[in-house]
Amino acid sequence: MILQADMAFSTLYFFTMKHFILAALLATTLPVFAQTKKAMDHADVHRWRKIEQQKLSNNGQFAVWTQTPVSEGDSEVHVWSAATGSTQVFSRSSEPQFSDDSKWLVFRIKPALDTLKALRRKKVKEEDLPKDTLAIFDLKNQKLEKIARLRSFVMPEKWSRWLAFQIETEKVEKAAPAPKDTSKVTVSDSTKMAATPKPPKEAKNGKKPKKEDKENGYRLLVRDFQTGKQDTFAYVKDFVFAKKGPRLIFTATGKGDTLTFSANKDALQNGVYLLDLQPLSLKSLHRGKGKFQQLALDDYGRQASFLADTDTSKARIRPWKLAYWEAKQDSAKYIATDQSAFLPKSERIPGSWGISEHARMTFSEDGSKLYFGIAPPPILNDTLLLKEEIVEVEVWSWNDKRLYTQEEIRLESEKKRSYPMIYHIKKNSFVQAGAPDLPELRFQEKRNLNIALGFSDEPYLDQITSVGTPNKDLYAVNLETGERKVIVKNLRCNPRLSPSGKFIAWWSDQDTAWFAWHAATATIARLTNNRTVPFYNEENDVPDLPGEHGMAGWLDNDEAMLVYDKYDIWRVDPTGKAQPVCLTDGRNSKTTYRYIRLDPEEYSINPQKSMLLHKVNDVSKSEGYVWLSLSNRPPMFVPFLKKEWAAGYAYTRNMIKARYEEVFMYTRENYNTFPNLIYTSGTVGEKQISNANPQQLEYNWGSIEMVEWTSLTGEKLNGMLVKPEGFDPKRQYPMIVNFYEKMSDDLLRHRSPDFHRSQINFTFYASRGYLVFAPDIPYQIGYPGESAYNAIMSGVTALISKGFVDPKRIALQGHSWGGYQAAYLVTRTNLFACAEAGAPVANMTSAYGGIRWESGLVRMFQYEHQQSRIGGTLWEKPKQFLENSPLFSLDKVETPLLILHNDKDGAVPWYQGIELFTGLRRLGKPAWMLNYNDEPHWPVKLQNRVDFHRRMQQFFDHYLQGAPEPSWMKRGVPPMEKGILQGY
Repeated sequence: MILQADMAFSTLYFFTMKHFILAALLATTLPVFAQTKKAMDHADVHRWRKIEQQKLSNNGQFAVWTQTPVSEGDSEVHVWSAATGSTQVFSRSSEPQFSDDSKWLVFRIKPALDTLKALRRKKVKEEDLPKDTLAIFDLKNQKLEKIARLRSFVMPEKWSRWLAFQIETEKVEKAAPAPKDTSKVTVSDSTKMAATPKPPKEAKNGKKPKKEDKENGYRLLVRDFQTGKQDTFAYVKDFVFAKKGPRLIFTATGKGDTLTFSANKDALQNGVYLLDLQPLSLKSLHRGKGKFQQLALDDYGRQASFLADTDTSKARIRPWKLAYWEAKQDSAKYIATDQSAFLPKSERIPGSWGISEHARMTFSEDGSKLYFGIAPPPILNDTLLLKEEIVEVEVWSWNDKRLYTQEEIRLESEKKRSYPMIYHIKKNSFVQAGAPDLPELRFQEKRNLNIALGFSDEPYLDQITSVGTPNKDLYAVNLETGERKVIVKNLRCNPRLSPSGKFIAWWSDQDTAWFAWHAATATIARLTNNRTVPFYNEENDVPDLPGEHGMAGWLDNDEAMLVYDKYDIWRVDPTGKAQPVCLTDGRNSKTTYRYIRLDPEEYSINPQKSMLLHKVNDVSKSEGYVWLSLSNRPPMFVPFLKKEWAAGYAYTRNMIKARYEEVFMYTRENYNTFPNLIYTSGTVGEKQISNANPQQLEYNWGSIEMVEWTSLTGEKLNGMLVKPEGFDPKRQYPMIVNFYEKMSDDLLRHRSPDFHRSQINFTFYASRGYLVFAPDIPYQIGYPGESAYNAIMSGVTALISKGFVDPKRIALQGHSWGGYQAAYLVTRTNLFACAEAGAPVANMTSAYGGIRWESGLVRMFQYEHQQSRIGGTLWEKPKQFLENSPLFSLDKVETPLLILHNDKDGAVPWYQGIELFTGLRRLGKPAWMLNYNDEPHWPVKLQNRVDFHRRMQQFFDHYLQGAPEPSWMKRGVPPMEKGILQGY
């Protein structure tokens, strides 16, 4: 008998939040008489929480989510019951997962962050710190069990009853004392902790037990939810559940000289094992010396595969073999070895190639194919050379296909690159699908088809410098024969393979049209023109061809494509015989409709069912949902929840549906409304089930509105204006202008207080009495700086004319592209009292040839075809490069400037910030530069984000509110004081 002793459960005490949520909702509709709202400070930001990891149980009766501080701290798991309307809250918890039968919830409990910090301050080693805990919650009986020292856990995706998890044992050495477990549902928690796995003791024969670690593996426990029994397997390195069947495959490294804890005796040798859970049995697929990895099961666990290295030599190139098992076999057999005999004879693949240990193996959904990878042997270094004898030089060549820096970034991934091979199981044959001259393949999601898309960008790699991403040749690859057929050359878009494999569709930028290749006839048809409506991006404002709006998907049996224009969904015949048909009629009302894929495994759309659409009005920005019934002729809208959606709210496009029931969960938000979770069964009304930030009612919050004005070139423009609480149009307020490109589409987005990595938080500054203005900016190619000037200056002067903006107390703030525009603006006007520019380009002539160190790409493409919008090379348009560079007009600057530019910026070389700062310094202009060491394009670490926002606020408060100048602005922070005295 494999299963062993039952583990006790303990009772969970919980509290309900329904009355609390109701009270909070009522409070939002009533005046606050009892207290005066307060302005927000940085300390208050830490109170805000965000909702993540939201899920519905498959039966729709439970919802779960985590609430996590926006800064740092311990997260909570919240579990809501539809039957009772109550919510249980588990502190210090995350990663919640429901079982497929909706009876169990499993999650992770972490040690308190404050506890970990205290121990780290005492120099406790990481391996001695308290470990995570596994929580198993019985949803019906409201019982919670905890299991200490968790490493990982997995539940099957589409079958129930079982849980597999790995735990660590305590170290033999004295470890840090584990803190008292305070994870709770309310204030107290009476749940009992399961016994901590004890460290292996020295055996009676004097031999030390094998260490449990990443190399040797850890204990794997497999639990039956129904009986509460479980079995333990020793020294398990990897394990995988079948997706739809009751089987689990794992690899173990063997017990070593001695085993001092209880474990299944049939899996104590090094090898690969298959655990059949119904009926209960254990099968050895392979026993013996060696290493095993890339475990794979088909969907039902009837077939298995893995890689094996059983060679006992110390060869640096490891001879991996491919093992396969199916239910009729007693054990796995090798179907491909390191001798490359399985490789088809091909000029594309030399005989020295072998099986790749890095490629993930997977079965097709129907179990007919096994996908794995092959690779060339690695280039080996001479191990006899001493370090001082190795030449370390980079050789950059003008005719390299890619720039050396890009190749360097790609180096590690290229070392692991593999090319797909397909094993046809019934035919016992191998087909080579990929090769160096066809390095990219894309398979249908189920991987059942015998056709795949193949791409090669090799002929066009010289385009990277000018356009960033090279064009590609598109091939249809026959997975039965390996034959490849060219479909179209010099393509720059994202082709789609239809679910049934009958068509390959793509958008052509050059033709601004959709095309499709018909596999049955090997013909290409043009599917759309732009005579009725434009199918291309009408708002394209970069010096490049306009792209597509995308696809909603395919109808069943590849009957039709559903294609987007700016507003609508069109039914398009992939043969090109019938004219496209508009299904939604959104253009007349300026409403954009987009399909919501509720089932992630819905590979095609059933025309007899209704599609759920998200809709947004282009004028009001209001959003909502609606069903589109395709079975009607013509298709017709059916209201979601039998209601019309109130204006003034944004709704998530990531709606969640219960797998087996018509139950939905989504969020609704606007400037004043946090996106709490809303639950509905589809036939009853909405029910808010979370209340993450009730403290918002304590603070000045303000309001937001859309404003319109006429630009300096006569164009009607829009922007967002945030007003402080209790706004009085007769008063004059300080104002911060924040910008990037077009921002007004986010009018109804909620902006929780946060230490953002790059931009000001609108609600934080509104709470402190500031106006915040975010104008949209249309661009003229070749004149990005002047385009920003025309839009921003016209918007600011329009607001000044209304009388409530103090013209002497206006600031600019922008980051990256916005930082460049801020730097440009202060060379064109002295209107602004101060400005903050993050990661700005100061000198387009030097930035043009700079490197984006994150990708290794040279920045030229940005100016020639993308965001920087010059529209030509430095030698074709030198005047525009000079005119758009702030550096050459710094003598005109009268605006104090705060610059943020970090020394590990992978997008904009940080010497751009240095050029800007040193130029202003040389001219005697007030300027400061913040460089957060080892940070990228923006501060990522919390302490740096908090510091940045604090300094930025002090900077704005000084120039716009008359606050005292802080020490760091008066005298700087010299290296001697760095990290010690902040100069606040």
